[in-house]
Amino acid sequence: MARIMLSEYWDHNLQKPIRSYSLHDSIFPPGLMELNGDMYIMPGWYKLAKDEHDIKIEDIRFYPWKASKPEGPEIPKDKVFKVKSSRGDKEYILQSNSTGSLECSCPGYSFRRSCRHIEEVKKSLV
Repeated sequence: MARIMLSEYWDHNLQKPIRSYSLHDSIFPPGLMELNGDMYIMPGWYKLAKDEHDIKIEDIRFYPWKASKPEGPEIPKDKVFKVKSSRGDKEYILQSNSTGSLECSCPGYSFRRSCRHIEEVKKSLV
């Protein structure tokens, strides 16, 4: 979710506060919008005070959202693992896709999108 952060300090020579704005965790760059006589920093719908309508887009710092790395072991891409079923009569195939997540051929994975076979392989890779 986009957040607008405000930094402010008082300038005694100008007798007014000096404000700087920054937009955090957004996939969209900052923009200014006027609606019913009010100015907003978008996205985030931060309403500017009437004396702050002289702000420019260049004055707003932009810190885009970055995806975090998934927790757990690094799984080699396009790797295939073979795991026996709990009874030992079947063999399931775990395949690593292009994103590095595992997919299993067992019935449990087709319903829940997770299974004990994936957990076993992840534990063995640690």
